[in-house]
Amino acid sequence: MLLGSRNPDIYYVNPEKELNAGIWALYAGATAFLALRVWTKIFRRHGLWYDDYILLVSWAILTANDIMISVEYATGYVTHTWDDRMHILINITSCGTLLGQSLTKTAFAVTLLKLTRGFAHWKTCHIVLWFCIISMCSFNLVKVFIQWAKVCDDHSYDDWYRLDFCMYKAPRNKFKEAGNYYNMVMDFVFAAFPWAITYNLDMKRKEKIGLCVTLSLGMIVAITTAIRTEWKFDGNGKDEWYFWRNAMSNIWYSSEITGTIMVQCIPVLRPLVQEIHTSLRSKRLGSTIDEVALENVEPRYHAV
Repeated sequence: MLLGSRNPDIYYVNPEKELNAGIWALYAGATAFLALRVWTKIFRRHGLWYDDYILLVSWAILTANDIMISVEYATGYVTHTWDDRMHILINITSCGTLLGQSLTKTAFAVTLLKLTRGFAHWKTCHIVLWFCIISMCSFNLVKVFIQWAKVCDDHSYDDWYRLDFCMYKAPRNKFKEAGNYYNMVMDFVFAAFPWAITYNLDMKRKEKIGLCVTLSLGMIVAITTAIRTEWKFDGNGKDEWYFWRNAMSNIWYSSEITGTIMVQCIPVLRPLVQEIHTSLRSKRLGSTIDEVALENVEPRYHAV
């Protein structure tokens, strides 16, 4: 069966509503967290830094990507055979996902570069982090070129918009799968860094664990990536659920990007939440004291 062709004997399930609910709910969460992060940095701290700008660029790419994915499903992704326009849109959104993955993880690595300044082994940490950034981004950049390449001995990929070189399908798929696993490894590496950084800090154990857990929430993204990678490469048979599974795959990929944005915002928002909690507690305490004081005040004048 050619890529994008339809079997007339199969009624394909259209997942457009589920897809839009999934990617736009994730987008709303990431947007809210990022907006709070930027507001906190500008009005309560020392302004934006490199990691903030990288996150803003990745958010802009995510916005464009989600719009194009919605357009794909609204204009014949399931109901019509894919034409050149649809193939181009799919390739663009695939590359947008790769860029989003690279940029969001790079932003976290840049944050770690800042945190490791003055650390006892900061030079070693910086070498490791820069290696992770360069290798991860290089891997995904190669995957971008592969996305636009032709497939050897498969005429369905001989299109005018593809690059003038080809790869055989098996190594092409293996390289893509390896790239997904490498992204997952980077999530675990970046999530482990805060524990190494704070291990020898002169802090209370409770505060140290709280800081590490907050900075290591990327582990959740790593676990999500692992589940998605295994699920994605289990295969997708051309049955009635074929396009539904494609839509779920898009939601999984979006969750990796939006999740990475959100977990990077939480450490910045943690002091703000603590301040709000302290303020509310102080107001409640002050109100209680006032009520007790009023109850104990004896009136000077009595009604006649």
